Amino acid sequence: MSGGQAVPPRLDPHVLEQAMLWMVRLQSGACSAGEQKACAQWRQHAPEHELAWQRLAGLGQGLREGTTGLGAANARTLLHARAQVTRRAVLTGLAGAGVMLAGGYSVHQRSLLPGLFSDLTTATGERQRWQLDAGLSLQLDAGSALDSDRVAGMRVLTLNRGRVLLEVEQGAQVSLRTAQARVLPGGGTRLIVHQQPRSTLVQLLKGGALVEYGQGARSELVAGWQQAFGASRADAPVPLPLGADAWTHGQLVAERMPLEQLLTELDRYRKGMLRWDPRVARLQLSGTFSLDDPDASLDLLSQVLPVRVQRVLGYWVNVVPA
Repeated sequence: MSGGQAVPPRLDPHVLEQAMLWMVRLQSGACSAGEQKACAQWRQHAPEHELAWQRLAGLGQGLREGTTGLGAANARTLLHARAQVTRRAVLTGLAGAGVMLAGGYSVHQRSLLPGLFSDLTTATGERQRWQLDAGLSLQLDAGSALDSDRVAGMRVLTLNRGRVLLEVEQGAQVSLRTAQARVLPGGGTRLIVHQQPRSTLVQLLKGGALVEYGQGARSELVAGWQQAFGASRADAPVPLPLGADAWTHGQLVAERMPLEQLLTELDRYRKGMLRWDPRVARLQLSGTFSLDDPDASLDLLSQVLPVRVQRVLGYWVNVVPA
């Protein structure tokens, strides 16, 4: 990971729409030479056009990166096998977007493709830190996406996917929205917000924060406690687990953690396919595991649990009963 990253420029939604339409047209298989030339001219017309194109083209980057450790022949075989499904999925999504855009309808871009349309993003296995304002910094966990705006002097953040650590000094004004809640940290606060599949988990490491959720409900959290928030209700606050912020320096601390939860975390850091048999999902384990070396962590599993770790070409991993 690296620090002090500048906030990348936000692209004009209209430019992104144009890039989508061009990409659908070129990948439809019925694009003329004239249309190919026109697309190239559009990309060269402005730096923002090329940036929008590259972001869309990067949808398959994770797949390509996941094969860098394989031999050339094996990599080609894997990519060919996956390409048909991936290409159909991407083209179907983009084509659908193109039809809606042409018809004057909007697309909820950030919920559909958070890694593409968000201001700040991290890839698989990557953590990044940003200094947004004086007295306000954040660190994104792997596979996360976040938007950043300024509204009436306040920094307004939206966590679209993943997990973020916020460090707020006295005098900094910030709010953070998720799908279920709005978090208002006080000065001198250090907290983690995790956008989970159906809830938002807020963990207070230092200071305090006000959390708004549901129809005007509020909850105040203080250091040493965490609370999960759904769309209309909140769980009771509970003490922070051991090592709640261990991920910020590449570790995962498990305390009677279900194996499925641990594997889900490792999957955010490992390039490739990681799957597990439902029969092992509820097994519990404790210990400290490396996120930055997820394969080494997987090797430990068979030493502490009745499981086998099966590898296929170093790319696919299956965790099954021993």
